[in-house]
Amino acid sequence: MEQNTSTRSVPGIGLANTIRFAWKEKELEPLGRETFGRIILMGILKLTVKDVLCFQGNSLEGAYDVALYTEEKHDDILRRARAVGGERPMSHYEITSLAKNNFRVVTVNIYNPYVKDEEVRAFLGRYKDNVSSSKHLKDSLGIWNGRRGFQALLREDPNGHGGYLHPPAMFSLGADRGTLFYARQPPFCRRCMAYGHIFASCSTRKCRFCGSEEHEARDCDKPKACHGCGSSAHLWRGCPARQRSYASAAGGGAGAGDGGRRGGEGSKPHDQSTGPEGKAARKEEEQEAADGREKETEGTGVGEPGKAAEEDNEWRSMREKKAREECWRRRRWKSKWTGGKVPWWKR
Repeated sequence: MEQNTSTRSVPGIGLANTIRFAWKEKELEPLGRETFGRIILMGILKLTVKDVLCFQGNSLEGAYDVALYTEEKHDDILRRARAVGGERPMSHYEITSLAKNNFRVVTVNIYNPYVKDEEVRAFLGRYKDNVSSSKHLKDSLGIWNGRRGFQALLREDPNGHGGYLHPPAMFSLGADRGTLFYARQPPFCRRCMAYGHIFASCSTRKCRFCGSEEHEARDCDKPKACHGCGSSAHLWRGCPARQRSYASAAGGGAGAGDGGRRGGEGSKPHDQSTGPEGKAARKEEEQEAADGREKETEGTGVGEPGKAAEEDNEWRSMREKKAREECWRRRRWKSKWTGGKVPWWKR
């Protein structure tokens, strides 16, 4: 599929198999929709109704957008339109493909479900443009399976594989590891972290941390770089791309995105009982406990054994009386169905 080189405004992620015909002549009146369809689409470009998914006018751009069913038909019509672009009436239109080759739907699998979507998005932003918000993918049971879906545009890179800058298929965000894959992804090597070949055919002795060919990753002594932004001035735990959550700020944590773990490396648990507020809270708890003990003592009659025994006997006799009444009520109800006599197995 050919790349869009127009400077006119198009959707950020593009429109699949769509060609835009924009009117260039300001002094002339453009063709109507039906006239354009009969003369240009069906007459010059030889399109049929079965080939066209949608044909609509774009009044903001002063253009017609034609969406086709297949990518092959899109490429064929685009080549045909540009071949006759110098002839009238095609010369009055600027022909642009709204489809973008660099659009990808990326599936990311982080083994720690507590890693925030914003942190993964910040990592993808190093290699892609227009990264969308995350969508949690669920299985047939309706439970999230740990995978997150993102829509993004690959960044152009003349030295990259296929002319694009591809994110590594295996990556780390601090202590959390993850993988990603998408359609038309080149082969990826786990040894040298490069695209174009796989681990079995890799003959390069290359450090995956600093990219040096003089040593491997286990022998690397250079300062580690941040997994989020690639800077060597800080590590992932102190990266500005990570945003602190409200709960972390209110609880005095080091920052958001700690992966659901309590505290960090070398951090001590936060003692909420220290300070003047903690002392006041402890006094209130002790007072409430004392009041509760007094109420329990009053309710059980501790210190008055005679009164407690009398109340206990009264409650027991009342319970026995209710049990006898319930027994006689059931026996009278049963006697109606046995001729006024209680069966022998119930006597």
